[in-house]
This record gives sequence, C-alpha cells and structure tokens, in this order.
Amino acid sequence: MDYRLFIAVDVVDFLQTLRRSQRQEMLAHFRRLRNSPGRYADYQDSDEVGRRVEVSVFGGFAIYYWVDEADQHVKILKLATAD
Repeated sequence: MDYRLFIAVDVVDFLQTLRRSQRQEMLAHFRRLRNSPGRYADYQDSDEVGRRVEVSVFGGFAIYYWVDEADQHVKILKLATAD
C-alpha cells in the first residue's frame, strides 16, 4: 500500500546541503519508506510530544518519521547524522 509522503521543511533544507548524488539516494529511500514504512524501521524513538516515531538509518543518516495510519501518510520529521 502506498502512503502519501510529507517532508518537514527543515528536512528539505538539510537535503539541500547534501551532494546531489546523496540527495537523490535519500529521496529514493524516502520513496521506499512511503511504499513500505514498517520494512525500513531500524528502531523506534519518541518525538517532543511523546508520540512513537520510527527511525531508519540510511547512508550515515537517521531518518525520523511517523506513520499516520488514519490518513495514510508517512511524515518525515527529522534528518540527522547517525551516531
């Protein structure tokens, strides 16, 4: 099942700092998350309001996202370097 993909503006800004090839690979991974969000979750964390978010580690980055089942959205909330 495909979900709609929403990306926070801070994530878009961060993507602009990456090399073009990195950005393209990251966007391709975002699309994979959209198509099958549970498949790529490496672990779970909590956001500022205590909601469970999934974290996918890809290419040296941690992608924090929330799967909104009710609206069928994958919401990418944060992109940070992975530890």
